[in-house]
Amino acid sequence: MPDYKTKVSYRTVGPNKTAGNLSCGFLYKPDDGGSNRDITFECYGGLLLLDGEGEYFDRNSAGVKLSRGSFVQRLPGVKHSTIVKADGKWLEFFVCISAESYHNLLSMGLMSDQPVMRCDESAVEEILPDAQRLLTSMQSADEQALVGLYFAAQQLLCAITARCSRSREEEDCIRLACRLIEGYSGRITGQELAAQMHMGYEALRKQFKASAGISLGQYAIRVRVNRAKALLLHSDLPLEKLAAQLGYPDCFSFCKQFKQHTGVSPSRFRKMN
Repeated sequence: MPDYKTKVSYRTVGPNKTAGNLSCGFLYKPDDGGSNRDITFECYGGLLLLDGEGEYFDRNSAGVKLSRGSFVQRLPGVKHSTIVKADGKWLEFFVCISAESYHNLLSMGLMSDQPVMRCDESAVEEILPDAQRLLTSMQSADEQALVGLYFAAQQLLCAITARCSRSREEEDCIRLACRLIEGYSGRITGQELAAQMHMGYEALRKQFKASAGISLGQYAIRVRVNRAKALLLHSDLPLEKLAAQLGYPDCFSFCKQFKQHTGVSPSRFRKMN
């Protein structure tokens, strides 16, 4: 790991320090004195951990382990803590922009509201040269050039977000939810699933949709329709019994949903195959 140590640039685009906030740089934190406890950012800050370990907490998190490749988003208005492991290794690259700019990017789907994500090793290596270029340019830029660099900073944040995956804890959570849905013989609601996983329904719903790209309900329907296809192909069960086995209240509901998702009725599907 190159010895960047602390190199930072704090600039402002335009007369308003809050709306025009622009800063970035490499921060070396040799001990836990560099930890931030129960802080709330007015602006947005994203930090990519390049070396070292630590932990992230907020009011909704029981603690997320941080290591090289962790991308921590200091979301505007969210009280949180980042705890630095006191081993002399912590090195981060950070970018700060205004809360308004972050929310605009979020509304366009270019940023995430997930506090902690992860980049793999190849992504970190690809991002580093762009991070260095942004810092060097900001350190020497005049006021006019800063406008372009403000957009360059946003572009870099979007690029980091695009290269990130969910945190390991969240990935495990989503995999467990999928296994439970797939292993359930009938119909299971999101609330029942959340209760089995000992977590809040809203947290599970949001995490699942963000990771899988579809809702819990849509995923459960997909699983039931696929299970129905297998039963139609490999058993002679009457449709009424098949519907009951899959957890549908009646045969009509089963046939209607099956046709909505496959384009053909169960009877037609069975004959076609």
